[in-house]
Amino acid sequence: MKGTLVIGHGSRSKDAREAFYQIVEQLKTDRNEEVEGCFMEISEPYIPETIERMYKKGVRELTVLPYFLFNGIHIKEDIPEILSTTKVQYTDLTIHMAQPIGYHEALVEILKERLVGELLCI
Repeated sequence: MKGTLVIGHGSRSKDAREAFYQIVEQLKTDRNEEVEGCFMEISEPYIPETIERMYKKGVRELTVLPYFLFNGIHIKEDIPEILSTTKVQYTDLTIHMAQPIGYHEALVEILKERLVGELLCI
């Protein structure tokens, strides 16, 4: 069975976690496979325990979808290290990792909308 693991950075902010899970829930409606969300640090659930849960459900081909803007150190080193360490327990699990969000014209449009939306006074 195939699965998608959405990985966020993690935050102490309840609002940030809720926004992350809105994204995960929307992905669940669009994918015909197991979809779970987790965090790299700060917030639970973490990557290893979520992979374990998905594996127990029968996932053997996992695509990791990082919910990160840029290809920074977390994407280049931290997450791959966590995945490699975790994968040792599941020798029949294949893991692929998608690229982070990066540049996309849709992001520019969202930012333009924010410029004319509700502004906070600092």
